[in-house]
Amino acid sequence: MTPTPATCANPDCDRAVPRPKRPGRPAIYCSPDCRRTRGPRNPLVVEVQHPDISPDGRPAQRVWTVQLRRGEHAVIIANNLGWPTANALAHELNNLLLTNYPHNGAAID
Repeated sequence: MTPTPATCANPDCDRAVPRPKRPGRPAIYCSPDCRRTRGPRNPLVVEVQHPDISPDGRPAQRVWTVQLRRGEHAVIIANNLGWPTANALAHELNNLLLTNYPHNGAAID
């Protein structure tokens, strides 16, 4: 069993964490308010940029890569695109990421 931390995990709080009254995962925050103020995670960002080298011999300035990045983690979505295609894809990805869909457990539309 993991011991309960002595102080709240919120960096702006130094209050003690209450001991659990029943078995289960121990609390790491002193209150629900401290848990909500822990700050935002790294946002998911769509980036359009040039690769270091072009795989097909074109000048690197004419080749574009679209990738998703969160903090230091990144995944390339498409590579070797022209500028209009790369920007259109980035726009569509941003729309997908910023749209609030209802979470009702149904299949993806």
